[in-house]
Amino acid sequence: MKLTRLSTMAVLSVTMVACGGGSSPSTPVVVATPTPVPTPVPTPEPTPEPEGEPPVDKTTPPVRITARLYVVEDPNGRVFDYSSTKDGTPIIPLGYKFRVDMVAKDKKNKETMGTGHPEWTYKPANLVDVDSFANEFQPRLRASRSGTFSVYSTLDNIESNTITVILGEP
Repeated sequence: MKLTRLSTMAVLSVTMVACGGGSSPSTPVVVATPTPVPTPVPTPEPTPEPEGEPPVDKTTPPVRITARLYVVEDPNGRVFDYSSTKDGTPIIPLGYKFRVDMVAKDKKNKETMGTGHPEWTYKPANLVDVDSFANEFQPRLRASRSGTFSVYSTLDNIESNTITVILGEP
């Protein structure tokens, strides 16, 4: 029986030590809980937008043409907020560049390029220099002499309205 008692005590001692029992209380073991780390999501590249309006590709005959003063630029190429006379005529300083623009519309009121090439008429022609004719629907001119200047365009035998500006001081 002595052997059984010793065996029982040995088993109980091992069990007490294994279960945290014994003479001194054991401190619980802290187990670190993993913190999820967010995966960075790449910012998508913006899709480049085409500049300006989509190109006109219709070649139907025009029934109406509208000409307008599109923009005035100072000698450094910055957009210039020009002044006007009391009756609304734009005043463009000498040396400044300006673009005139024409828009042709067909019988369905849709923009068209027509079948020919636009012709621009400048009156008097000696008041401006043609700076660029890269876009035949929008020539860039430079105010080179003072005076009242008029311009209109013709496309497929249809004539636009006339634009009048004052170049230099009024």
